[in-house]
Amino acid sequence: MQSCKIKNTLNTTRICGCNIYENAIKVSDIVYADKPPDSIILASGEIWQDAFTSTSLVHFPRNAPILFTPTNYLDPATLSQIFKLNPKGVNGIKVFIVGGISYFVQQQLNMLGLGTKRISGMNFYDTAAKTAEYLEYPQNIMVVSGEDYREGLCACAYAAHSGDVILFTQKHQLNWYTRKVIQSTKNPNVFIIGSLNTISKNVEEEIRNLNVAFVDRISGITPYEVAVNFAKYKSPNGKFGWGRNYRDGHAFTFTSIHIPHNSASSAVFGHLGKHAPILPVDQNKLPDAIMHYIESVKPTPKEEPRPPFMHGWIIGNDNTISSKVQIEIEQALSIDTSHMHM
Repeated sequence: MQSCKIKNTLNTTRICGCNIYENAIKVSDIVYADKPPDSIILASGEIWQDAFTSTSLVHFPRNAPILFTPTNYLDPATLSQIFKLNPKGVNGIKVFIVGGISYFVQQQLNMLGLGTKRISGMNFYDTAAKTAEYLEYPQNIMVVSGEDYREGLCACAYAAHSGDVILFTQKHQLNWYTRKVIQSTKNPNVFIIGSLNTISKNVEEEIRNLNVAFVDRISGITPYEVAVNFAKYKSPNGKFGWGRNYRDGHAFTFTSIHIPHNSASSAVFGHLGKHAPILPVDQNKLPDAIMHYIESVKPTPKEEPRPPFMHGWIIGNDNTISSKVQIEIEQALSIDTSHMHM
């Protein structure tokens, strides 16, 4: 049952769905309230890696929200949302199907008059590689763990923002499909998203020994610190990263550390609107690393506050992110005006 004790506050907007399918639908309702998307991305609600891979396709020209369906049948609410959004189509393609979704689902969409394009491989590593191939091998590559999603959650919003690809690897050995993509990319810049707990030094050295122009690692002691460091990061050439390390009216998307699909479907907030990085939280606590980061980048006005103001998207109901945490986020985002005499 859907439960949101507090829906919205002055500085937060909650997407109050009771599961990943509803949250994705509600996100797409907000982002495409005034216009249809050019296409829609359909990913498995059962394979988080495919959901992460899908975020690279959100960018123009596809300009697409991500919706989910079970592997073997088409979720009725998702199907209704596809028709409601009424995508315009990109070269006749209205729905991009990513990864482990059955051909029965694709046939059903085709029979309903929806042009489809399938991007899938032998496994999720291969699906990510085939996505990179479809996108004609973008120069910037993000490598995340294919075994533990927590440190890679933050990559989703940036993939949607930039169109850069997310590839996966095992902890101790660079995945073969990922290696092939790096080798097929001209002068690639590779950004490892995650600590040595999820991607070893050996894998980093394997990458450095390939045909790479640049390699860097965005790390942290916890997944929360990784997300903070990614939000702050800007590459030396200035062409990769959010660079949100200064005081201004920033926006962020807050997702559950335990539900990776919510980070994928809300990645579209990194593509349109407020262009918001993802900051993961616990259900019942705003992590200290996240709180301290927000407070370090929010404005400290010396006169009457003026826009842009801080804002937070909160993805999921109270069973995902509690109202207590929403209030903690609201307090962290709020600009202190107590020192002012107005």
